[in-house]
Formats: sequence, C-alpha cells, structure tokens
Amino acid sequence: MLISVVIPAWNAAEYLREAIRSVLAQGHRPIEIVVVDDGSTDHTRQVCESFGAQVRYIFQENDGTKGGGARARGIREARGELIALLDQDDRWLPTKIERQLAALEAHPGAGIVFTRARTIDGAGRLTDAREDLPGGAVSMSAREAFHLLLTENPFCPSSALVRREVVGALLSTDPRTVGCGDWELWFSVAREHPVVVLDEALTDYRVSAEQFCANKDQLASSMLLTLRQQRSRFHEGCAECERSYRAGLWHVSDVFAVAARNYLDDYHAAARGGRPLGALRSLRLALRAAPREVMRPRRVLAVCKNFASSTVTATKRLIHAGAHR
Repeated sequence: MLISVVIPAWNAAEYLREAIRSVLAQGHRPIEIVVVDDGSTDHTRQVCESFGAQVRYIFQENDGTKGGGARARGIREARGELIALLDQDDRWLPTKIERQLAALEAHPGAGIVFTRARTIDGAGRLTDAREDLPGGAVSMSAREAFHLLLTENPFCPSSALVRREVVGALLSTDPRTVGCGDWELWFSVAREHPVVVLDEALTDYRVSAEQFCANKDQLASSMLLTLRQQRSRFHEGCAECERSYRAGLWHVSDVFAVAARNYLDDYHAAARGGRPLGALRSLRLALRAAPREVMRPRRVLAVCKNFASSTVTATKRLIHAGAHR
C-alpha cells in the first residue's frame, strides 16, 4: 500500500533534511515523499534535490496561510491511498508508519490514526522526560472524538495518518483560521469517522524559540473562529457538545491571556528602555487580547510605574540632545 508523506516547507532547510531522513528510515515501503515549498528563500530546493528521486519537490509562491495552503496542495498532488502529514521541523521514529498501519488493520473503520508525541528542542534533543511504553491503540467513536476536539486540539499534526478518501474533500485554507488548519481538519474527519490514537510516542514535535515568538493573539483569534464554526455541526440536542464547547472557550481564553502577557513583557521592555510610544502600542495590544489579564491590580501598578519611568527617561534624552545641538 502506497503511503504519501506530505511536507509543507518554508525556510527551514536543515530541519527539513532531518524530517526527510526520518521518513526514509521507516521500516514500511513504499513511501512517496511530497515536499511543497511555500516560497522559501533559503536552500530548501537544494536539500530536496539532494535526495534525488526519493523526494518529489513542488514550488509555489507563499500564500500567507502559514503552511496550510502548501499542505493542501501536497495532499492534492499525492498518489497514495493513505496520507501521512509531517511538518518540516518535526521527525518520526523508525516504526511509526508500520505501527499505524497495524492499527488501521485492527480498526478498519477508522478515518485517521494519531500517535503520541515527544517534544524536542531546536537541536533535536528531547525536552520532556516522559517516555511512553509500547502499548495498544485507543479507539474513539466519531462522537467521542468530536467532543474531545471541542475542548482542545490534543493531536500533533505530524503524527497523523489519514485515509485519502476521508481527507480529500475536507481541505480548507480559510485565511481567517491561519494556524488552525489541522484542528479544522480533525473536526471534519471526526464528525463522521472513528479516530484511533496509538499509545506510543512515535513522533518528535520540535518546540523552538521561533515558535515562542509567534503571534499568540492571532492564533487565539483563529482558534476562537474555528471553534465557533463547529456550533452548526453539534449533534442534535447533545448536552455533551455544549459542555465540551464551553471547555473549549475557556481553553481559548487561556491562549488570549498568554498573548496579553507577552505583549505586557514587550510593554515593560519598551518602557524601561525609555520608549513610551512603543510601550503604549504594546499595552494597547495587550488590552485588546485580554483586558482582564492586564487590569489585575499588581499589573496596573507595574504598568503605571514603568510608564512614569519611561517618560522621565525619554524627557532626559530630549534635554540632553538639545543641550548638545
């Protein structure tokens, strides 16, 4: 059975090299590797070409969907009966595909199989101590999986192996939900098909400094829209859908709170640096993301104190600059 591995790529050539090598190390054959380059300006093309005919390279101009459009393009171009998703900076353990195929044979009605994931840093070192021992597969009905997804997105995209006939008609690259394309896809699959999760950590998920600098405000907004779009898909008269949806809203509010705290960090850095205008811009973004997070008494006091210090510093600089004209 041919399995197509779809990898969207953008300006992370050396991570991509490691990802491709982890695919080629799989015990199962045949595997087709489709890399869709989303407008990279580094040596992504050269990395793909170094693997010769083992990698099918496709270039497209960057479409602003942060890999969502490239992933959809790769799935459309894929020839396999099964589609395995892999992000350019992640990697697999050698038995991943083999174990997932066994799970699909044991659960022939499943539309998708996930594995557990370990986290690695930018250098590829494990950053979590937890090691999942080889175990069985947890099968969820479509209804159970949909309810779980309403609370959060617990699945690593790079761990997914999905049937082509299931995923083919469900691709979406809605620019309003940038960063949540995988969650939206899981919802669509789980609304109609059982989901299987292998209780083994067979996927390495890379968490790098660049991810921590990502726009959490935009991510939270995309999450909120993705979640709200599911209301029309609730099971009729289902109380569990409503309960899970409320839990999901709380989860999204936590992401907005993280965004607000990140903006507050930027505010304090600008204020301490004597840049009051920059500080005010960051404060405005923090208030937009999560006003309650900003308006806690301790934070209000810190904001006022640092802003006063910032204006004094800026004023001294102006006086000093005027004196030396």
